[in-house]
Amino acid sequence: MTSATMVQALLKKLASGEYEEVDVRFTDVLGHWRHVTFPAANIDKKMFSNGIGFDGSTLPAMTPTEAGDLAVVPDPRRVFDDRFAERPTLVMLGDIIHPQSGSSFSRDPRGVARKALKCLNSSDFATESLWAPEFEFYLFDAASFWNESVSAGYRFGSMEDPSRSRDTDKMGLVHPTESAYHMIHPIDSLHDVRAEIAANMQKAGIRVRYHHHEVGQMGQMEVEIQLSPFMSAVDSVMITKHIVRSTALKYNLAATFMPRPMAGQPSSGMHYHVVLRKGKEQIFYDEKGYCNLSDTALSAVTGVLHHAPALCAFTNSSVNSYRRLVPGGEAPVYRFFSGANRSAAIRIPAYARDPEGIRFEYRVPDGSSNPYLSMSAVLMAAIDGIRNRMDPEKMGYGPVDENVYSDEFDTSGLQMLPKTLDEALDALEEDNDFLQESNVFPPDLIEAYVFEKRKEAARFRASPHPLEHLLYFGL
Repeated sequence: MTSATMVQALLKKLASGEYEEVDVRFTDVLGHWRHVTFPAANIDKKMFSNGIGFDGSTLPAMTPTEAGDLAVVPDPRRVFDDRFAERPTLVMLGDIIHPQSGSSFSRDPRGVARKALKCLNSSDFATESLWAPEFEFYLFDAASFWNESVSAGYRFGSMEDPSRSRDTDKMGLVHPTESAYHMIHPIDSLHDVRAEIAANMQKAGIRVRYHHHEVGQMGQMEVEIQLSPFMSAVDSVMITKHIVRSTALKYNLAATFMPRPMAGQPSSGMHYHVVLRKGKEQIFYDEKGYCNLSDTALSAVTGVLHHAPALCAFTNSSVNSYRRLVPGGEAPVYRFFSGANRSAAIRIPAYARDPEGIRFEYRVPDGSSNPYLSMSAVLMAAIDGIRNRMDPEKMGYGPVDENVYSDEFDTSGLQMLPKTLDEALDALEEDNDFLQESNVFPPDLIEAYVFEKRKEAARFRASPHPLEHLLYFGL
């Protein structure tokens, strides 16, 4: 089906009177979803070529004031019903363009993803990329936080909070162990909410693999989706985050994808499962390779691990991200790959090593990132690894099958991930040639992104943490 045919079909659907409004959504550089809403009767063919004008200078890292005019063009290939709007609403995702030339705007995150996919398709080794992000998040009964000159803090509440075991309305429903992983209802008090989230995702065209309670006792959830083509998967991240938050709000719950929203509970990541294929050929599989990985797959893995410090600027793009990447938890801190070893930055799932299912799982990313930039950067690193035939053993990236967090393991030979956002930004400034291949990440985008993130990191250096008062107030 051509784009023109899809536009005609979409206009015919809107003319039927099924929808009252059309919501056009686009993503800014920092990963926030923005939208503009039209009466359905106002949508015409011209909108799909000229787009809808907006002021890019009002958004961080977009445009200067003197060159603020941009336009967003609806994409007829990715539409879904917004079931949370009071009026019948059709959502269309959009791409940002220059209104005069009609060319793609260099800092459009969705445009970056399109260019990354085009870069892969133009290679001689792969024509298709399949991805499956894992969604980990918390659902709270209550959430508040504040940061004032004389007061700062946060407070979260959960029906599942272990400290509430004496409350009569708790009915004795407590997690019997420190791990709430795969706990069953009614102790899993959020099963039905999670099921509705999954159902809403399916209705929006996202194929859910399964959902379950995660380890965190304060309402930590996980929803996994099936492998899907790269652009579909990236769009699905934005759609899923909207569905999770909106479904939660319907139940008077607060949802967060923050990597570590509180102390003393497990952090939340967003692992990427990645497959590259050439037509129908599975280029990652080799029956004789380590964990059935081909040399091409090993090079892709090595490319991601080699560029991981720079990637962290996009995949772990918040100061809070580095509260998760600490030794001792399931989140990685070292750059190596392995089989089923969950202390590895990249693992090869034991359940997916057959010719059709073989993949690698990148465990570093989290949900605070802009998925278009994050997933595109990882794809570009994999492409660079394959093109340069990078070898993991020669470059010191494993495989390592031991638990590197055990007291007996010597970690002195392992290369580490950044410990702070500033370290990740330093790495990105030093290592970005692989991202600029085919102008996927233009220099002006990288420069503007780093500038905004440096400002973000600087705010924390001048703001005391509440724990500091506990430790130092009386000195």
